[in-house]
Amino acid sequence: MVLDLLRKKKSSKEEELERRRNAGILDFAMVQRAKVHIKFDQAATGITGVTGTIMAVNDAGLVLELSGLSSLPQRFVGQKIVCFMKVVEREDRHREIFYTFDTTILRVRQQPDRLPQAAVAFPRSLQGAQRRKSLRMKPDLGQFSHIAAWKYEASGGFDMAKPTVSHSHFKTSLAQLENISAGGLRLLLRRALVKEQGLAPERGDRFILFFTFAEAAPKLRDEYWIICKINNARRDPVSGDVTLGMEFIAHGVRQEESGKVEWTKIADNVIDDMAQRIYQWHVTLYRDRGLSG
Repeated sequence: MVLDLLRKKKSSKEEELERRRNAGILDFAMVQRAKVHIKFDQAATGITGVTGTIMAVNDAGLVLELSGLSSLPQRFVGQKIVCFMKVVEREDRHREIFYTFDTTILRVRQQPDRLPQAAVAFPRSLQGAQRRKSLRMKPDLGQFSHIAAWKYEASGGFDMAKPTVSHSHFKTSLAQLENISAGGLRLLLRRALVKEQGLAPERGDRFILFFTFAEAAPKLRDEYWIICKINNARRDPVSGDVTLGMEFIAHGVRQEESGKVEWTKIADNVIDDMAQRIYQWHVTLYRDRGLSG
């Protein structure tokens, strides 16, 4: 039995409520057989690409069945790992929630013809509990085959051939996508670009964003048209650069016959398939370089 890897450990009354909540989340992840992405201490090993499935949970910790390696030596006992997982909240319109937690390997087990298992300490906290719209990351420009933005006019019209912020502006770092999520992004505009385009962006202003991806993903769109609303605009008093925090409020599909974009309001300010693509980027980054990479 996998549970015999774990030993009971008492907790204080002060921590009991939080522990119960975390245990419930871990139980939920176990039932869903959620994939747990594992990052080892890079100073101790170069192992990457390891995932785990939660096989058991109790007050002392959890048992992970590991994929991506054939065995886990005893020297890993006592080492700290960082875990990252996605849990589907089925009762709330199939929302995905992301968690990270730090833990320590307590024991390892290797059985013939079976994947290795590791008992790890019960995490002190499950950090983030981030909904899809909050899972954000700084993408590499190479992940986009094209990206551009237009200042939104009250008429709704815009000249596709004359973007306010063009792909070349991003390539020359006059514009930088500092982070992106399924619900919004942060955009940095250099002073030279702001002056060139005569921009004075303020809270409430809107931009139209367009981008395509360098790499296709099954069942996910390759082209996005998005209307963004500025929630905050900050000008650096020294450099004159402007940073815009923008929220997605509508997305569109370009009609082949007319070439016009047909817009639809975004439900709960979250673009579903965008969330999935960013999650895939995040997992790849986590696996290769760690969350802080």
